[in-house]
Amino acid sequence: MPPPMSIGVSHPAYEKIINGQTHRGQVPVMGRLRLAELMPIMDLDNSVQGVLAVDVGWVDDLIIARDELRNQSILVACIILIVEALLGAAYISYALRPIRVLAKYAEDMGSEKNLGSVPFIGQSDEVGTLSEGLNHVVDLQVKLAHLAYTDDLTGLGNRSRYFADLQVALRNSQSAIESWALLHLNIDKFGHINDAYGQEMGDQILKRIGARIKQVAGNQAKVARPSAANFIIIIDNRLATDEITVLAQNLIESMRKGFHTPVGEISITGSMGVIDVLKGFDDPEVVHLNASLALRKAQRAGGDQYAIFSSELNDEYQERVTLIKMLEMAIENRELEIHFQPQVILSSNKLSGLEALARWKHPILGQIPPAKFIPIAEDGGQIVKLGTLIIDMACQQAAQWRKEKFDFKHIAVNVSPIQLWQDNFIDVLSASLKRYKLPANCICIEITESVFIDHTKHKTLRVLELIRSLGVMLSLDDFGSGYSSLSYLNNMPFDQVKIDRSFVTNIDTDDRKKKVMRGILSLTTELDFKIIIEGTETIEEIMMVQEMGCDVVQGYYHAKPVPADLIRGVVDKISKSVLAINAKL
Repeated sequence: MPPPMSIGVSHPAYEKIINGQTHRGQVPVMGRLRLAELMPIMDLDNSVQGVLAVDVGWVDDLIIARDELRNQSILVACIILIVEALLGAAYISYALRPIRVLAKYAEDMGSEKNLGSVPFIGQSDEVGTLSEGLNHVVDLQVKLAHLAYTDDLTGLGNRSRYFADLQVALRNSQSAIESWALLHLNIDKFGHINDAYGQEMGDQILKRIGARIKQVAGNQAKVARPSAANFIIIIDNRLATDEITVLAQNLIESMRKGFHTPVGEISITGSMGVIDVLKGFDDPEVVHLNASLALRKAQRAGGDQYAIFSSELNDEYQERVTLIKMLEMAIENRELEIHFQPQVILSSNKLSGLEALARWKHPILGQIPPAKFIPIAEDGGQIVKLGTLIIDMACQQAAQWRKEKFDFKHIAVNVSPIQLWQDNFIDVLSASLKRYKLPANCICIEITESVFIDHTKHKTLRVLELIRSLGVMLSLDDFGSGYSSLSYLNNMPFDQVKIDRSFVTNIDTDDRKKKVMRGILSLTTELDFKIIIEGTETIEEIMMVQEMGCDVVQGYYHAKPVPADLIRGVVDKISKSVLAINAKL
């Protein structure tokens, strides 16, 4: 028991005791705290005489016990929560594992990685349902990929597949993971097979070509058919460069073997451009262009061979691009001019007509030959503008000569098949005639046999009849060098036929050419065509064709093409040479 004690002013119960109130709470005793109830002892006049203390015990012990119990409770509660959290996390992780696996599968599927079957197929719970749905997506993706990346005709990759494979090959070549080569094969003049045997047979041949390429190139090659008769082979190039060229040669030779078909043996050849290593390239479009440049080199060399890309080819291409831009400006500014070559009547050495030939003299590069800028115009898409300009200039010159009373007979203008098939060609021709108030028979439109390729007889006849309806003359140029269909010759409204120079060169010493020429002249004469023989360069050639019955020639023997202001002098000179020719005859 604590000893008796007094309550002073500083005691926490003092205020209440003095006021006659009971104090319940902590009471300091001997430097500690006790829990007690203190009641004042009062006399009759309500003065406090003492205090009755009901002592409960030491508060310190209760506080310690309380704090220990609280701390233990918190600790136990935390342990329980942590255990529950860990167990819950483990359970959730276990429960969500199928979801994570399916999500990873879906991610790999989006990255086009090679995947096996969809996991968890066959489970009867929600995961199994989700797997079934993903499996349907995989099936749909396979079908869509087949549609998006497969050539329907051959079963090979299409253009999209080709560029996707090329992008991967470039990335791997750059990172030195692998090294790849590219071969671009084109079937020479494949359009002729469609023309001769029909589209269905052409498709069958393309299928067999694709199968043959895969057989020769091997399973490691990625083969695609991006367009028409073009095939692309992308192949691992860890082999030596000479082995790639061996493969290229084998592919070329495999094309020469031809194909046995119900209609007979069909022979084909192919040309190929090769890039023997893709390292150093990063743009698929540039790689494709460079392979095409090599292919064009092989085609210009006659086809049935391959060519390997080099930086020189790219330099030539850049020069070609520059020329295309320069030609565009030259056409817009009417910087081109036309020269004229006489067509001569042998019996009188008089003029039968003139052919207009485009010439381009660049202020810096000088004279650029037609053999260079005409193909550039065709490739660069300016052939229509160029042809329109030449027609207009020819009409302008014809009107000027009529004003000067020069009897030029007519001016023949070569028209590209590309321009002829333009919807507005008749309007362009008619507008030039009206612009210069020129009679239509002063102009002769010359077309080559290639105009008949890829167009029906009905469509061709309709276009030619529209030209003739204007009153313009029609001439079939370079007869015998191309399509040479006698049915077209018989039915089309031509006024004259120009026989290709290949039939007249050295005709005086070549008996076979003499026989062929006699046959051609006999046929065309029976059909009432006016005949002009091109490319006469020697008196012997002229004497031979005149003896065979042809009376009109055009060639260097009489005159080279000259500017308009010189043509009168050339014509006069030709007319005065009649005696010398007759003397030799």
